[in-house]
Amino acid sequence: MRQTCSDNGGKFARDLGVLDEAEGVALRATFVVDPHNVVQHVYVTNLNVGRAPADTLRVVDALQTDELCACNRPVGGETLAA
Repeated sequence: MRQTCSDNGGKFARDLGVLDEAEGVALRATFVVDPHNVVQHVYVTNLNVGRAPADTLRVVDALQTDELCACNRPVGGETLAA
């Protein structure tokens, strides 16, 4: 389930450590949180670097396998033997 929220004033971004205080804006951040509210993956880039939705899907897919996955594993790809 995808959820979004508004962060007027930057309190949430500041609490998460992704607020660029000098610019007064949040860095580009993606947090993948499991159903138990445990952060499983964090991806933060500077303001001039975009995020790739396909890579976020790849990470979520890898997390859902509960197996060891290579860094270049495509969605639905083979997992690694431990």
